[in-house]
Amino acid sequence: MNKIELKIVSEMDASFLHSVMNVNAILDALNEVPTQLNDWNDAIKEWNADDDEEDFIIKYDDTPVGWIGINGLVSDNKTAYIKMIVILSDYHSKGIGYHAINQVIEMLKQRNYSKIALYTDCDNFKARACYGKCGFIVTKIFKDEMSNGKIVDRCKMEMNLYNNLDVGGELLCG
Repeated sequence: MNKIELKIVSEMDASFLHSVMNVNAILDALNEVPTQLNDWNDAIKEWNADDDEEDFIIKYDDTPVGWIGINGLVSDNKTAYIKMIVILSDYHSKGIGYHAINQVIEMLKQRNYSKIALYTDCDNFKARACYGKCGFIVTKIFKDEMSNGKIVDRCKMEMNLYNNLDVGGELLCG
């Protein structure tokens, strides 16, 4: 059976993150712009010095296949955010994102966080379906200018970690 695990990002992961975050399909899906390897070296150093965030390489059968980052870890209201999750396209539709998100949710529950939230494009239907399967609901829609200059409809999605009660949202995106 295939095993999905999260490994804390280290400086040795800069090349992997650089390659993943420069795949054209990923850049397009995330409305991001190309980056340089030194950008990732610098980012990892900053993450590792910042108590507010943690980043993980997602491994599938010991092969790096994606990245998930969380922040908001020093918030007073105990709300954490998934700042990024990306899975290489060859590994889509295998439940990897679902399992990685649920590992983060369990970790946050153990640390007594009350809520987890994320932002995604409203037209990213695959991602939204995965987040919905994990228990997130849309709580807000807004327009946002992305790194590549596009103005897109964005959804804020949230879930309470302990009681699964409604966080005040409804399905707002089509």
